[in-house]
Amino acid sequence: MPFKPLALILALSPLCTAAQTVGVAIDAKVILRNGEGAIPERPAADSAAFFRLENGQLHKLGEVAVPTSYLGPPTSIAVSPHGDLALVASSSIVDPADPKRYAADDRLSVVDLSGKTPKVVQTLKLGVRPSSVRFDRSGATALVSSNPDNGFVYLAINNRRARIADKLTLEPNTGPLSTAFAPDGQRVLVAQADAQRVSLYDWRNGRIVQPSIRDMAAGVTPFTVAYCGADLAVVGNFGRPDSGNGDIDTVSLIDLSGAKPRVIDTVAVGSAPEDVACAPDGRYAAAAVQNMSNRPASHPWHSPHSLVVLLKIEDRRLRRVDAAPIGAWAEGVAFGDDGRTVLAQSIDDRALHVLKIEGDALKPAGAPLVFGNGAPVAISVAGR
Repeated sequence: MPFKPLALILALSPLCTAAQTVGVAIDAKVILRNGEGAIPERPAADSAAFFRLENGQLHKLGEVAVPTSYLGPPTSIAVSPHGDLALVASSSIVDPADPKRYAADDRLSVVDLSGKTPKVVQTLKLGVRPSSVRFDRSGATALVSSNPDNGFVYLAINNRRARIADKLTLEPNTGPLSTAFAPDGQRVLVAQADAQRVSLYDWRNGRIVQPSIRDMAAGVTPFTVAYCGADLAVVGNFGRPDSGNGDIDTVSLIDLSGAKPRVIDTVAVGSAPEDVACAPDGRYAAAAVQNMSNRPASHPWHSPHSLVVLLKIEDRRLRRVDAAPIGAWAEGVAFGDDGRTVLAQSIDDRALHVLKIEGDALKPAGAPLVFGNGAPVAISVAGR
């Protein structure tokens, strides 16, 4: 074997990665009561907590009070590519006229992460109800999806501040829920739940280029999307949100190479995959699956726990290789840069679970991190 300097060996090792910034949105306005979401009496303030993920260990950087919401996909928080800024969106508040109901919200908070502790530096009213927020690969633009308002808000980022640069309304009944940017930053995938499709667009000068390159049919209610390297992606197909009947739902693999991107594989993962994520090396994908855990115990297919389902990507196919239980009512899931650390959230136990891939198995990596003030409902890792 040719000689390699120690520094090069360490740089090439998947276990020796630089620290990453992780953001977690915490909704204090939701609890699981008798198998249904409910608003607790006198809820605490919502917040966002930030961590450094290094060698599979989480180290807390700080926490700030910002509004957020569990309603919609678990993508209401975004950490910038360099980890120095975060955006946190809020789609709902407790209705001032009825403390047992939610009302619409349109706020976005800007959090400066460049100092010793996180600091809220701006609150922006978007004028639409946000479903998801993502930085583009440059970090100079962020894209807010709005399913209720059927479009997008473009945010220009400068000097750790955000401003509304433009808005885009899509054709009726499209309903964009979440987005994922290609590693080269030149394309963006959009899960369009109302239209029952995943659409691929060019991304140019901080804007979506219409029409789409291709519209693809994956499964029922495409919910969240994630790139798996340069030319593959996964989408979690949530199923019918209003059914709660225990039907098994799916994750699909998308081939983005060539002139005609298409869905090339679909596997069953359980009831209601809330989020999907991919390892940076593209070897694994993971789905946070609710698994009927947020249904009443009397339901014939009730489960006491959610699942993190591990999928292996081989020969451009998906293969389910393992599943690990976490607390009831799964939310976000994310990979660390080592490609072997998986972070997964659950509402009922208010916990962030840290798992490790060993072989093709998922193993708990210590006790879950429990939040005393609310439930973790969205997650973002810098650079993703």
